[in-house]
Amino acid sequence: MILDRINLMRRLVAALGDALFLAHEAGAQDHVLEFRALRIAASRDLGEITRNAFTNGGISEAEAQAAMRPIYSAQNEMSHSGV
Repeated sequence: MILDRINLMRRLVAALGDALFLAHEAGAQDHVLEFRALRIAASRDLGEITRNAFTNGGISEAEAQAAMRPIYSAQNEMSHSGV
């Protein structure tokens, strides 16, 4: 259950990163700021969820490290099977 939530959060962060890139490319500055703020908030939530799950014994150290690996794009996240 917690790994599913972590994987969904990783995909959300990736999708927001892709949206940020596209907004930047399109010159939509208002959207750039909005997507950046959402991505930062989602990234913080991912970190908090991962730390709490590891601290409470819900996930192993290896799973926590995998959850915190760099997030490149939604396509990259979808091509991996998750944490």
